[in-house]
Amino acid sequence: MKNRVITAIVIILIVAFPLAMGGIPLEILSLFIVATSAYEWAHVTPRFPKWPIIIVPAMMASVILARYVPQQYVFIVYALATIIFWTLTIFVEDFEISDGFYCISYFVILSLIYRTMGFLESNHFYMLTIVFATYGSDTGAWFVGRRYGKHKMNPRLSPKKSWEGFAGGIVFGAVLSLVVSFLYLSEVNTLMNVILCICCPLVAEIGDLSFSAIKRYYKVKDFSNLLPGHGGILDRIDSLLMNILFCGILITIFM
Repeated sequence: MKNRVITAIVIILIVAFPLAMGGIPLEILSLFIVATSAYEWAHVTPRFPKWPIIIVPAMMASVILARYVPQQYVFIVYALATIIFWTLTIFVEDFEISDGFYCISYFVILSLIYRTMGFLESNHFYMLTIVFATYGSDTGAWFVGRRYGKHKMNPRLSPKKSWEGFAGGIVFGAVLSLVVSFLYLSEVNTLMNVILCICCPLVAEIGDLSFSAIKRYYKVKDFSNLLPGHGGILDRIDSLLMNILFCGILITIFM
C-alpha cells in the first residue's frame, strides 16, 4: 500500500504540469505514452521475448509518422504499416499472424489517440475536462462499489466491478468535471465540453473493461510492472485513452 500511495503521488506531480500548460510539455507526455504503451502492448503477448527488437520501435514510429506526414500521405502510412505488420509472419519465425493483427490494432488505436492529442496540446482545457471526468468516474466507482456494490457487471473481465459502482462513477465523474470546467468555460466550446462531462465517465468505464479484456485474453494481471503497486502505464490510463478517442470524434464534429 505504501508503494502504491508513493507511486500515485509521483504520477500526479509528473502529469500535473503538462496538463496545466498544454503545448510542448503535453507533447512530451504524449510521446512518453506512445513509447511506453508500445512496449506494454507487446509485452503481454507470450511470444514477445522472441520478437525481433525492431518491432516495438516500428510500432512507435508508425504512430508518430501518421500524425506528422502531410495530410495527403496519411493513407499511405496507414496502408504501409498495415501491410508490414500483416506480412511479418512470412519472414519472422516467431511472429504469428495474430501478432501482426495485434500490432496493427496498436497502430490504429494509438495513432488516432496521438492525432487527437495534437489538438488537445493547443486546447488543453478540454484535456482537463477529460481527466477530471475520467478519474472522477474511477474514484466514484471505487467508493460506491466498495460500499454498495452487490451486482457484478462482468466477472469474466473485471471481478470487482459492480453495477452500483458503475452508476456511482458516472454520476461522480460527470458532476466533478462539470464543476471544474466552470473555471475555464469561456475557453471552450460549451456544448462540446458538456458532452464530454456527461459522456466521458461512461466511456471511461467502457475503456477500463475493454483493456481488461486484452489482459484476460493473454492471462496477465497487468500490462507491465513499471509502476510499483499500480502495474503498468496502460493500467492507469486505459480509461483516459478511450476518452481521448471519444474526444477526437467530437473534435471532428464541432471543430
